[in-house]
Amino acid sequence: QQGIVLPMYDSGSYMGNVCILDIPRPLLEDSEAYQELVELGQVIQGQLNQQQHDIASRAKSEFLSRMSHEIRTPMNGIIGMTAIALQRAQSPERIMDCLQKIQSSSNYLLGLINDILDMSKIESGKMKLEPCDFDMREMLETVRELIAPQAQAKRIEFTQDISLEHRWFQADRMRISQVLINLLGNAVKFTPEQGKVRLTVREDRTGTGKPLVRFAVRDTGVGIAKEEQERVFRAFEQAGVNASKQQGTGLGLSISSRLVQLMGSSIQLDSTPGEGSTFSFSVPLALGRPIEGETRAEEISFDGYRILVVEDNELNAEIAQCLLEERNFEVECVGDGAQAVERIRATPPGTYDVILMDIMMPVMDGLEATRVIRSMEREDCHTIPIIAMSANAFDDDLKKSVECGMNGHLAKPVEVDKLYQVLDEVLR
Repeated sequence: QQGIVLPMYDSGSYMGNVCILDIPRPLLEDSEAYQELVELGQVIQGQLNQQQHDIASRAKSEFLSRMSHEIRTPMNGIIGMTAIALQRAQSPERIMDCLQKIQSSSNYLLGLINDILDMSKIESGKMKLEPCDFDMREMLETVRELIAPQAQAKRIEFTQDISLEHRWFQADRMRISQVLINLLGNAVKFTPEQGKVRLTVREDRTGTGKPLVRFAVRDTGVGIAKEEQERVFRAFEQAGVNASKQQGTGLGLSISSRLVQLMGSSIQLDSTPGEGSTFSFSVPLALGRPIEGETRAEEISFDGYRILVVEDNELNAEIAQCLLEERNFEVECVGDGAQAVERIRATPPGTYDVILMDIMMPVMDGLEATRVIRSMEREDCHTIPIIAMSANAFDDDLKKSVECGMNGHLAKPVEVDKLYQVLDEVLR
């Protein structure tokens, strides 16, 4: 067969070929006819590109619409419960109830933001796994504690079937946990009341020395039709006609799928509509070494330690001061990097034991202030621990804070237990 092969491009990127076959040779040798065929190929290319752009645009529009609703729902809870708590003559019990609901809504809102940030990291190729030694059974127990209340609220029977030869493995504990919580959370969400959800974990020996750990989440939920099964792993999409009525970003499975791919595996889906679904994946994990028991956050005290908090936002500074004084720190606050440099310069060596430094500040930012402090000709300026606090959550920000001489990095909103543990590590 004779014909013409025309490359297709979308915004300069090669997309594939248009092949027009069964064309007589005289037509191919006619320059005007050849040009018309090229133009025909360009029309086909334009139509295909437009179709793909429309699909992507529609998915993102639906995602933004859903996000607007998802973000407003917990925000309404936070604002509404704050207003109720501030009303006169509220009982302490009612105020405590409001605060617990504010905390629950805040955690849900943070989960949404983290999903969007994770997807952004994945899309830009900045998502990296951070292996560490961890206790698999302890991690699975933490997952159970998070999922069990959700299952109980819907009277769903949630069980774990765990068969492990070893306890300690080396992998990115947080990301494996994130995938399991996503899969189990979806299973509970899409399983009717009085259904069943089961997490199965199996360790298989391999010839490589790295055991293969298999995870499977089985539910008795609504199931997913064959033609929808590929869609559920796409970003910004949810399967089923009532998907928009379900809470969430629609990013959970997409993020989980990409994370498992980073681990060198893939998520398998076996589902029958009306009968339920099984999501499973297997990852080879190196064996880890047991870690001595960590100091519990509630046991940490900082009697006799002085800390300088550098924060331009008054509310954030007040929160940091309150949390630090709760653990017996002597706290002093300044409003920007220039003031921090001046305070260090004006006080005797050894005045402060540690500095908690915000990154984004007026006059002088935290990175520049750290560079100046580190360059001072005083021994304590070279050794004093400086911990970064940043609302930016990307690895680049962590890298910049380390490069300028910082000893650690806390992402805002700061987890209280993490704050105490990081300070305990750098001071002791």
